Amino acid sequence: MKKTLYTIVCLLLLFNCKEKEEEKNLLSPEALKIEETVLKQKELFDAPGIVIGMIKNDTIIYKGAHGVKSLNTKDSLTTTSLFHMASVSKPFVATAIVQLVEQGKVDLDEKLTHYLPYYTMADERYKDITIKQMLAHTSGIPNTGDYEWDKPQYDDGAAERYARSQKTEVLDFEPGTAYSYSNPAFDILCDVIAKASGMTFEDYMKQHIFEPIGMKNSTFFKPEVPKDLATQPHVFGDSLQNEVSDIYPYNRRHAGSSTLHSNVEDMLLWAQVYLNKGMINGKQIYSEASYELLTTVHTPKDERKVCLSWFPGRINESPIYYHNGQDTGFNSFFGFMPEKKSAIVMMTNTDYFWRQSNAAIILKNIIFNDTLRTRGPIHFKLKDYVLTDGIEKVKEVYFEEKQKSPQDYTFDSGGIDDLGYWLIDRNYLKEALEVFMFNTELEPEHAGWVDSVADAYKAMDSIDLAIKWYEKALEMKPDQDFSQKKLKELLESQPKG
Repeated sequence: MKKTLYTIVCLLLLFNCKEKEEEKNLLSPEALKIEETVLKQKELFDAPGIVIGMIKNDTIIYKGAHGVKSLNTKDSLTTTSLFHMASVSKPFVATAIVQLVEQGKVDLDEKLTHYLPYYTMADERYKDITIKQMLAHTSGIPNTGDYEWDKPQYDDGAAERYARSQKTEVLDFEPGTAYSYSNPAFDILCDVIAKASGMTFEDYMKQHIFEPIGMKNSTFFKPEVPKDLATQPHVFGDSLQNEVSDIYPYNRRHAGSSTLHSNVEDMLLWAQVYLNKGMINGKQIYSEASYELLTTVHTPKDERKVCLSWFPGRINESPIYYHNGQDTGFNSFFGFMPEKKSAIVMMTNTDYFWRQSNAAIILKNIIFNDTLRTRGPIHFKLKDYVLTDGIEKVKEVYFEEKQKSPQDYTFDSGGIDDLGYWLIDRNYLKEALEVFMFNTELEPEHAGWVDSVADAYKAMDSIDLAIKWYEKALEMKPDQDFSQKKLKELLESQPKG
């Protein structure tokens, strides 16, 4: 019996390997090139899963899913697996707003308070905030650091409650005079969409965007995500290895800025809408005039250029409009290049990933025939040794990889510094100090790394040594303000006499 089971397992494995090899052989040279790059990125960034889709010259040339939805279940990702898309949500909000403009229900230059009369802030200038300013991050509404993912709200009143919660906030600047990224502005716009349309934000998106486009699995409402399509967020745990996050990044209060759930199949349809200036399958999702409005810069001169939610850029001198997304355990990127009739979507279920640069490498290599290589941060490799094998092994691996694989890694000391703080966050203080000391060996003239050594000593309650290293950092760079501040606070905290 055991021998029979063993034979069956071997045959299944053989069949699976043969099937994968046949799938690989069916890929075009371009698609194979994309897949090889994506698999390398997955490896270098230790990602549990990664999904990517690409359009070139108005044709889908690749869509693929690699890895698992969850390290707990080991269920394989597919192209229908749904990811939390984080800030890739924002262009959907902008698209909904221009639809309402076309319907005569919203005016971009109208004041926010016209649509939400209840809205108030602890700053009289809030009365001057316009809808356009909110979409272009020039409203002055301050950003938030706490999304309360651990206290999610699900009811229809969440959007209005969040907008009302701004009553104690003060603007960062006079509306329309500067740029500052604002997630709350997009969350407040959810209630503008609800009040202007007469339905909830989530229902509006479903009826006026997802369904007409054919994005049948996409939703802004997490409870609608089918369990068999759900993907789990992953973060580095206490051992610096990926594990499923205890917290899922969803809160209906932050729907507009963050809660889109979508997959590569649906996002490629979204790409087609933008590449065709609002048209898909004979349906006009928004007018060509709205497309121009969406892709025109609306920020003041000398500030960062932002369109209506979209960030404009260039790849090899060709325009691209894009948006990044990152929340607990997820990373995403979406960009479209109108002149090249090309687009890319990338999503991963991991906390750390160079989404924009990794997407750019693929675009450059496929559209412009560049030959760029994917490189990963060396500290992602070093983290696997620091707790189990110690600092000497870390140094050995660092120099070994620098000699034999410089094409695979970036040897940036900033990454080594990050590794040290990851260790502090997990209370591995001795190991953190050793990593910081190693960094000062690599770049002995860098005052910032000296400051990090002081931080480690401070965390260890070795106050005299912390003071000594802060002072050393300031001898090297007297105007290093963060060292000045930390030293002052430490000295003032010491008992007098």
